[in-house]
Amino acid sequence: MVFKRLINYFISLINLVVIRLGLCDSDNIDVEIVYKSNDFIIVNKPEDIFTNNHNKARPSLDVILGKKYPHLVNSKLEHSFYFVHRLDFVTSGLLCIALNKRACAKASSAMQKRISQKYYIALVRGHVSKDHLDLTNPIGYCAKEVDGNRKMCNVDEECCTEPRDAHTRLVVLERGVYMSYPATKVLLQLVTGRRHQIRVHCSTIGHTIVGDYTYSGRKDTSPHRTFLHSYRLIV
Repeated sequence: MVFKRLINYFISLINLVVIRLGLCDSDNIDVEIVYKSNDFIIVNKPEDIFTNNHNKARPSLDVILGKKYPHLVNSKLEHSFYFVHRLDFVTSGLLCIALNKRACAKASSAMQKRISQKYYIALVRGHVSKDHLDLTNPIGYCAKEVDGNRKMCNVDEECCTEPRDAHTRLVVLERGVYMSYPATKVLLQLVTGRRHQIRVHCSTIGHTIVGDYTYSGRKDTSPHRTFLHSYRLIV
């Protein structure tokens, strides 16, 4: 068992290094457009892909979409598209992209006013005891990670800086077992949209998302990915 975990750890580490250094071929990464109108496209973002970044050698959604759908690229924009919101590097699922400035402003306003609704599916470690939870711990930056990966933390931690209100609603869908360990499938609604909000809130209640290397204290290395997926988006 220990040997298997060690092997999985090194596989996960190698995959992360390959992605971070841009050594994987973005041409082999497929991105599906699940909805398209004159104003918006909704895409299914793969896990372990940046939404956009300044290093074009690294696989990112803007580069991949630009290659597959060059007719949708706006050459006047640094990242080619109007990204209404973002998904974490590790998170897969639905992401809204506006096709013009007016649509982007309208969708961005809806999100800022919390008119839009964003739902996620996750698999967390352990059995969540209550069927419904409102997670409201404020979230801020971790002072220990200023020069690292900008890890976040909840306000109760001494290292927390610049905390802001955060609210996540959690509903238990199913309790079961994953790889011989208790696990719970949950539906989560983002009421606010802080960086890493769902991951921090789940970790705070002692139910870290399966595969979340960062918020498990760098212990969860067995799965090939973090089990967090953007499931439904209402704009």
